[in-house]
Amino acid sequence: MIFDFLEALRLEEFSDKHQEWNQQQLGSKVVFNLDNALEEQDWELAILGVGEDRSSTLNHGCGKGLNHIRKELYNLYLHFECPRIVDLGNIREGHSVQDTQAALQAVVADLLDRRITPIIIGGGHDLSYGQYKAYENRIHEVDIVLIDERIDLAESKEVNASSFLRHILMHQPNFLFSAAHLGHQLFYNNPAHIDVLESLSYDVVRLGEMKKDIFEMEPIIRNGDILSFDMSAIKSADAPANALTSPNGLTGEEACQLCRFAGFSNKMSSFGLYEFNPYFDQNKQGAKQASQMIWYFIEGFANRRVEDYPSEENEDFLKFFVKLESSDFEIIFWKSTYSNKWWMEVPSADAENNKFLPCSYKDYENAMRDELPDKWMRLYNRLN
Repeated sequence: MIFDFLEALRLEEFSDKHQEWNQQQLGSKVVFNLDNALEEQDWELAILGVGEDRSSTLNHGCGKGLNHIRKELYNLYLHFECPRIVDLGNIREGHSVQDTQAALQAVVADLLDRRITPIIIGGGHDLSYGQYKAYENRIHEVDIVLIDERIDLAESKEVNASSFLRHILMHQPNFLFSAAHLGHQLFYNNPAHIDVLESLSYDVVRLGEMKKDIFEMEPIIRNGDILSFDMSAIKSADAPANALTSPNGLTGEEACQLCRFAGFSNKMSSFGLYEFNPYFDQNKQGAKQASQMIWYFIEGFANRRVEDYPSEENEDFLKFFVKLESSDFEIIFWKSTYSNKWWMEVPSADAENNKFLPCSYKDYENAMRDELPDKWMRLYNRLN
């Protein structure tokens, strides 16, 4: 039972026991501390804390902020119909970091089996490894999206906050189809680490490219099963709650927009927010930022539109052919008349296994100007 891995919350640690939540505040809609009764209701979202920070040596203390975030989160007001949410409490700290990772893997896997989307509040960014391993033995390969100022590919036998992505890439059995890394800052990263991801034909988008048009990140996030967000990706002025945060980074608004993209995506099935450190926070700004990011994920989730992938039989899709004069490729675009979202069809050696890659209208415009979309080419290389 997953409850063997969980410890109950003490509500007085993050709520004012002298004042009840207003019926329009999120805290009034959440059920706390289920007692082995996860089956009794059709839950949609589960909030899960993991205070493990022993492998986050450069930001030690990031496991102590779980209830700081909860206190801010549950005071926020709703302006949408709230999904059915349960707060399961916190993963018990294991004898070793590996034990905690295994517990997180087991709990997330169980929630995925129940089609409940977990919102993980960390803890160190290395917990993304446990989040990822929960997808082992699924019926399909998975796509992970990471948002971080650093690409965590350091060489280390142990999984830690600086090396966990290397362990994800090398994990056996391999069930990773793609990894997209967003928001890295060049001067913090070894060029060899960027080269590794690019050599695998993965999406690698530096901070400056993201900030040119944050809405161009929506298709990349829409393609992910997993979102792993490191708070250090946000500039220190907006979230001063991380030992590694820097003057440059995403704004608070941009971070919230990215989380809303993730919540709105039908494919996104787990969200992890890591490395909030209360010891570096100022006037609760970091806790408020983290809580608002989670709020936007929930708001996006509440407004999801169930939509199939493009097909000839589905009348909700329009099909466009773009022949590129500069190459032998013909790009097939699909547009949903229901959601106005766009996809590109990418051929594989087996025509029955062509992939539909989320894209934007701008990708279609660029193709009309005879520009081969980079993301199309990267996926084509992986498939062929």
